[in-house]
Amino acid sequence: MKSGFSPGLTRPLNALVLDDDYQWRYLIASHVDSQFGTEPILASSGPEALDLMSMRPIDVVICDLSMPGIEGLQFLEQAHERFPRTKIIVLSADFGAPSITPERLIAQGALAVIPKGEIFSTLMDVLRLLQEVPEAHVLHPYWNSQSQSYESYAN
Repeated sequence: MKSGFSPGLTRPLNALVLDDDYQWRYLIASHVDSQFGTEPILASSGPEALDLMSMRPIDVVICDLSMPGIEGLQFLEQAHERFPRTKIIVLSADFGAPSITPERLIAQGALAVIPKGEIFSTLMDVLRLLQEVPEAHVLHPYWNSQSQSYESYAN
């Protein structure tokens, strides 16, 4: 399998994968590693992820929406408040809850909201965009206002 990683054209991407289901966590992490040549940090709970984020800079968190204890929305709110420069991509197998729509997650600070069935296509495209954008733009706290094309990944 050909790697999507091009060291001369892109910058390293420090990623954290947060999912309470170890199979999803390792599946996503191995795919990110194979596509980008960098092994993501893994967390199984929101508090664990927040602790890891306080110890090292993280460019992007790939976060499950439904988790025991601290839900993805609560994690998103806390992480966005404490680490406003870190981008958060929310994944879910079901966005059926009327109170937690993709639009609400974007309004709360998510960079993108992706169904788990689209992880291997859409997620990798969003990560490539993050990797290719100059660091000064990636650190912009209002990523969604930068371009309409980025918002299209949230639908």
